[in-house]
Amino acid sequence: MGKYVDFYCKDYNKELKKIVNAMLQRDFGWIAQKDYDDFYSYAAQVVWECEESFDETKGISFHNYLLPCISRRIRTRITYMNRGKRIQKDDAGNYICTLSMEELGRDLSQGADVSCLQGDFDLELAVEGRSEGFQEKRVEQYMRGLLKVQRQIVKMKMERIPVSMIKTRLKLSDKQYRKHCRELKSFASAGMLYRSQRQADCRKGEDMADTQVHSMESCKTDKISIASIIKKIDRRTIRFDHPLQRESDQWSMAMKGNLISDILQGNKLHPLIFAEQIVNGTAVIWDLDGKQRCTNAYLFYKDGYKVSKNVRRFLIRYQVIEKDAEGRELLDEGGYPLVKVAEFDIRGKKFSDLPEELKDRFLDYSFNYDQYLNCTEADIGYHIERYNDGKPMTASQKGIARLGTRFAEAVREISGMSFFKNVGNYKTSEFKNGTISRVVVESVMTAKFLDHWNKNQEIMCGFLKDHASMQDFDDFREMVLRLERVLTEETAVLFHARDSFLWFGLFFRFMQTGQKDEKFTEFMSAFSASLHEKRVGDMTYDELCVDKKTKKARPTKDKSIVVQKMKLLEKLMFDEFLVNAY
Repeated sequence: MGKYVDFYCKDYNKELKKIVNAMLQRDFGWIAQKDYDDFYSYAAQVVWECEESFDETKGISFHNYLLPCISRRIRTRITYMNRGKRIQKDDAGNYICTLSMEELGRDLSQGADVSCLQGDFDLELAVEGRSEGFQEKRVEQYMRGLLKVQRQIVKMKMERIPVSMIKTRLKLSDKQYRKHCRELKSFASAGMLYRSQRQADCRKGEDMADTQVHSMESCKTDKISIASIIKKIDRRTIRFDHPLQRESDQWSMAMKGNLISDILQGNKLHPLIFAEQIVNGTAVIWDLDGKQRCTNAYLFYKDGYKVSKNVRRFLIRYQVIEKDAEGRELLDEGGYPLVKVAEFDIRGKKFSDLPEELKDRFLDYSFNYDQYLNCTEADIGYHIERYNDGKPMTASQKGIARLGTRFAEAVREISGMSFFKNVGNYKTSEFKNGTISRVVVESVMTAKFLDHWNKNQEIMCGFLKDHASMQDFDDFREMVLRLERVLTEETAVLFHARDSFLWFGLFFRFMQTGQKDEKFTEFMSAFSASLHEKRVGDMTYDELCVDKKTKKARPTKDKSIVVQKMKLLEKLMFDEFLVNAY
């Protein structure tokens, strides 16, 4: 028996069960307890296989190598178990969620019993001609991208549980429930269901002209219709997910409504900005400016939201061909159709509610666009930052643009980990405004480069671009996975946007002791209970947070305060807690 097999499988799979239980409970909470033993067996087989293929020279820990392999095996088995099944009730009358991914897609596409997800979720059309497992994988990806409470909402909707009962079980107010439902229909979430193709390499794609462009021009100008934008988003020939670009869904409902109003009136809007990048001989088109306009137009077409009642101009005038009582078009003496002017109130309306004339006007509307040609990664980063100058881009979002594509991709991947969505004490809005990415950057700085801390996010990102390595981000990813396995409800609340970087930095220092991770959570509990008031030298942690004389909060990100807090926390953990624990 190998050393890794021995570690994970000894004592009746003790360590292995921790991994499998966490995965099943996080992503497949409806799996019956009686089936868990089967998944332990599948995972044990994976450990054997991974030990044989693991290469220590690759610079990745065995644990990080093992986790995705187990996850893939579990998902393969889940897909096999669920294909062709429906939601049923057991003998006791309890719901058992055996709905396959294929049928979840069908329910979403038809809007049946999923009122908070109403819209054109036409998966069957989208995956026509694709492999059998494609649809299941796409909906699985959609579900994995949701917050834990949002996955619970979808599952309860699938089980036909009434809205009132969902709110009660999940302890949600009306406002919170509506907010989560809006998130379920966001561009980032719903786009996973709409797209007709998911490519393995995120940088490969169809060019707008399907051929490589060779030109001495640095920029060209043209027009593109909303109908064409929708088609290209579905085909992924225009990309809105560049790692340096900020997230979608930055606009309020009023801003979205005014956009639709302007489009239906035919008002001129600012041009879109695209950048062409040649990757492996293929032209990839990245959106640099205009993401909110394109994605919100796309979501409106998919019935993703209704026009706000606060829209500035809500009566839209349009021409209608007159018809007789039998529906035939009326013509004048010259044989031309007779037309009349009509008005339509767009407030509270979705795309499907519009008259056909306005639907056509919406789809035919064309944006002007400028496209930069043959761009390098540096060019794209430069243009993204340049076009967001003077606009409401947060400091966190601007900082990421300084990080470089390679590290920005790592930060975005880490920000999407289950820890941030389902364990830590983070707000939904913080996933959109760049806050979680800021937490990751600050935490890597605190763990590895505390002496170079700077409260300016852009400066920190620039420092990491020049001095960090991918191993620093891989190490942080492993820290997050380890903490996710041991944090309790009591200690997880301390991981919020303001202080997370301190706890991640402290855990990095704790890891050097070689002690079990559970001991760190014991310290966090002791800190919450009393150690925050413990005097170390002439200062307590609380006094570092609030000035004792003025009673005002001290700056939380100044380097002097951050370094003092970290040193004080280290003293409390090593001198007051760990020493006294033995």
